[in-house]
Amino acid sequence: MFFKLGDGTAWLRLTWLGALICLVAASKVIAQENKQIQLSAKLTSANDILLSAKPANCVALHQGRTCYATVAIQWQTPTIGNFCLYQKTTKTLMQCWKNSQGEQIQFEFESDIKREYQLVAEKTKSIIAETAVNVSWVHKATPRKRRWRLF
Repeated sequence: MFFKLGDGTAWLRLTWLGALICLVAASKVIAQENKQIQLSAKLTSANDILLSAKPANCVALHQGRTCYATVAIQWQTPTIGNFCLYQKTTKTLMQCWKNSQGEQIQFEFESDIKREYQLVAEKTKSIIAETAVNVSWVHKATPRKRRWRLF
């Protein structure tokens, strides 16, 4: 858009104003791209943390029954540190490790519902990874019909 205001400097002023607007818009786009790159770098480093439960599924025969299994939870981080494993809903401390980069714990799992576990950095008390053991069943619970018979 060009306006002629009488002297030749108006053209120059509008050109400079347009260039300045373009620079500001470009710097905002670059800043936004940098934030996305930093976010993806954080996600990549978070993906380097491994926390897995095996077996991840426990199968009971009937719905509502307790499922029993020997579960192994394994974890690994890219850095050495102090970490603790907690059972999420009850906030039960399962085990802590000092100056470790990865370990494994085995325990007897007994539950009729899904249980979640969290790996927590001891220094910052932040949750760095989560895993779960799902409980499923072979047969759904069905209401039983009670029929009275004399013979």
